[in-house]
Amino acid sequence: MQMHSNTSQSRNDFRPRMIVWQLTGKGALDNLHDKLLNQHECLCIIDSIARLSKPIIVLNGDSLIDRPDLHEIIEYGNELDLKMIAEVHPEEITEDLLVKFKSFGPKTFRLVLNNHIVEDIESRYQVTPAFQSLERAVDLLRANQYELHFSYLVTKPNLRNLAFNIDYAFRKNGRGLYCHLRFEKSVQEVTVLDDEIQSLDEFITKISDLKFSLPNNMYLSPQCVRYLPFPVEEQSDFDFSDLRHPRWIHHCLAGKTYAFIDEVGKVFICSGMCKECGDLREENYDFKSIWINSEIMQLLRDHPRSCVQTRLLLKKNRGIPVQQLDILE
Repeated sequence: MQMHSNTSQSRNDFRPRMIVWQLTGKGALDNLHDKLLNQHECLCIIDSIARLSKPIIVLNGDSLIDRPDLHEIIEYGNELDLKMIAEVHPEEITEDLLVKFKSFGPKTFRLVLNNHIVEDIESRYQVTPAFQSLERAVDLLRANQYELHFSYLVTKPNLRNLAFNIDYAFRKNGRGLYCHLRFEKSVQEVTVLDDEIQSLDEFITKISDLKFSLPNNMYLSPQCVRYLPFPVEEQSDFDFSDLRHPRWIHHCLAGKTYAFIDEVGKVFICSGMCKECGDLREENYDFKSIWINSEIMQLLRDHPRSCVQTRLLLKKNRGIPVQQLDILE
């Protein structure tokens, strides 16, 4: 399926609107302490980002609140008119933390739902210690006048698991659930099962279908794609009574309005594709230079593509045979 765009953009028109920054690593903070970007480095990067655009910066990573400079990093970004968000695990929420960050506004924190919601036939959710920690964190956020925002890392195309997390966010009157697509390497872009083609694009489209069951003021979307109505000029070719036919299409935003930074300063097109675009330490912390000059980002700006089309394009550019491209033409 080819993507279409009703507007033309030059490469100079592209500006980041969303940057996800894994400020700490996946392991224990102590193991990466000598490699992590220090406070001065982080502030230099934030300054460069602010000179280019005013995006939302989402900070995440294990033991994020254990960084003693997290408050200063968020404060500096806010002073430069950037929207700074911290995604934290429910177990990390404390009264003291919420009081300390209260001046940054009610949208500062998002609760990570992964591994906290488990389906139960009788009680809907299993009352595990992790679930109890989540409930406690929700109560603390409400008591301190924070809005409820949640995040969810999608590693497999399991719509039921995602739906149960959405259900929890809805029942708690959450303002939004923000999905990060970081599929495991074993997940194929396109599979054929019983002569039926299934793709990650189909799964991403189904996420948009879940929007119809939510109130208008609740946000739900992957952070790295944009949903658009299916092109009017092509609707005549489809029978929309057949649920397999899409009402929405999505555009991959990697390199166009979205980027990912890891804990040691390497810039990627997104969190799910290990395609490095530059090293901020080697570029004197100049994010703007990497954003403008990265060849892979420029390649992605040439044409609107879906998530699967982007993934297969990158594999093809690495010399990996990609038969699935023929399926999507």
